[in-house]
Amino acid sequence: MNLKKILFISPTGTLDNGAEISIFHLMKFLKFKGYEIFNVVPQVYNKKQIEYHDQYKKAGIKTFFIPVLKWWWEDAPGGQPGSIEERNLYYRENICEIRDIIKKNEIDLVITNTVNMFQGAFAASAEGIPHYWLLHEFPKGEFGYYRDRIDFLEEYSEKIFCVTGELKAYLAPIFSKEVDTFAPYTQVSDQKLKEAKKIRFVSVGRVTDNKNQLELIKAFKIADVKDSELIFIGSWDSTYKKQCLEYIDTHHLKNIKFLGGLNDPWKMVTNKDICIFPSKLETYGLVYVEAILNGVPTIFSNNPGHLSVYNFFDFGHPYKLGNIEELAQKMKYMLENFVEEKNKSISIMPKARKEYQIQNVYKEIINSIESQDEISLNPIRHVANLYSTNEKKSRIARVEKKIRVFYNKAKNRVFPI
Repeated sequence: MNLKKILFISPTGTLDNGAEISIFHLMKFLKFKGYEIFNVVPQVYNKKQIEYHDQYKKAGIKTFFIPVLKWWWEDAPGGQPGSIEERNLYYRENICEIRDIIKKNEIDLVITNTVNMFQGAFAASAEGIPHYWLLHEFPKGEFGYYRDRIDFLEEYSEKIFCVTGELKAYLAPIFSKEVDTFAPYTQVSDQKLKEAKKIRFVSVGRVTDNKNQLELIKAFKIADVKDSELIFIGSWDSTYKKQCLEYIDTHHLKNIKFLGGLNDPWKMVTNKDICIFPSKLETYGLVYVEAILNGVPTIFSNNPGHLSVYNFFDFGHPYKLGNIEELAQKMKYMLENFVEEKNKSISIMPKARKEYQIQNVYKEIINSIESQDEISLNPIRHVANLYSTNEKKSRIARVEKKIRVFYNKAKNRVFPI
């Protein structure tokens, strides 16, 4: 098949998570290679969508913001707004909108980014075109719900790809279909880190329970490195940050700073910093990748996503998640041996950057697009309208919806391109 027009189904419509950021780079690369790229996202009336809209417009990617009630699976994270009848009405409406986009733009391939949405898979099958699924999540914890949907994923996909490393090892035994791999891509500039004189500990990432910054604060206390600073760069969950501040106040800790979210956090990182990533769970750990590519000595928790990065680059110092004493010891070791560790970090940079090229990390996806065979049509196409058509709205209801959507777009400056 000659696949030239590709439609992506995106999970959030914001550039504040690794799944969106990494696949945005894939879209830009495919466009560079001559493909025409389209994108569908949920319109959530969030100011972060302004940046998203502007970035995609700059990249020349046609993006459709569509109104949703719930964009993810019924029992996926995000709660269950409205009634089941209202959610189903919106699900059908969204499938219908995606089918219209496919037909009007003569789309050749649909790619769903993350396991959390099913609408693109169904729409592709209804229109008789191939569908790929990109999985970033382990089927456990908050994403454990999808373990029961693996049969749907396999039935409604020509190809399934997952993040390389630990996730691949986890999924291979529970899928009957072959699961290919990719490594999420993040772009780093060639700008050198700022010069500094004082060694600091730095953690980049949103301050949340899963990112586990409180464990790092406790280790900082045990390590008793009073002359060093502990810096957190990233926005925060207010409740979790309050827990961190209460611990800091209770134990009279000094030299701990929260700098908030920054568009380019690495502009605040210096050539004398040590990065620490204590997350409870990651699929890949893009900030860990960025630290390596920027030549920063790194300590990380041994969660599956971090170990996948470690296996790719073979660099960094792991500690056992939850072992605060071990983390404290690693912090003291890095401080005492900083010059040696920094030299190692600098020496690995050229090789790491050469291997971590976008054409390499997305090689299997790109090869599949370029060699996709004709597909077997899904019989669901014969009754697809039953699952994607709602009762026609009255003229008054349609006018009310247009006014409401226009108001929200104007309010948030989120317009379809």
